[in-house]
Amino acid sequence: MPKSNKFKWPENVSFTHDADNDFAALDNTQRLVVFKAIKKVASNPKPRPDGYGKPLAGKLSGCCKIKLRDYGIRIIYKLVPPDSENMNIIIIGIRSDNEVYDIALDRV
Repeated sequence: MPKSNKFKWPENVSFTHDADNDFAALDNTQRLVVFKAIKKVASNPKPRPDGYGKPLAGKLSGCCKIKLRDYGIRIIYKLVPPDSENMNIIIIGIRSDNEVYDIALDRV
């Protein structure tokens, strides 16, 4: 779980160490927006059309993303195990698409 105890995360959400650091680096407003987005998706994290996750293809196949367009934030997570509803957050990034995906590839 992220270092900030301010938020009560759903039980099916976990963070990699790097994603924990990503979350800690956000300002308070961004943290709140990310928390709300992850909490919403955690209620049904499976890929579309059955859930909220937008599936990724290619080398990140098996991962899903949450895109917060207004904030320029992308969150990439993986269901662990693949058919479960347990989300493992891999990256939270305020970066261009390609940079976030490249970093996610290194972390997977």
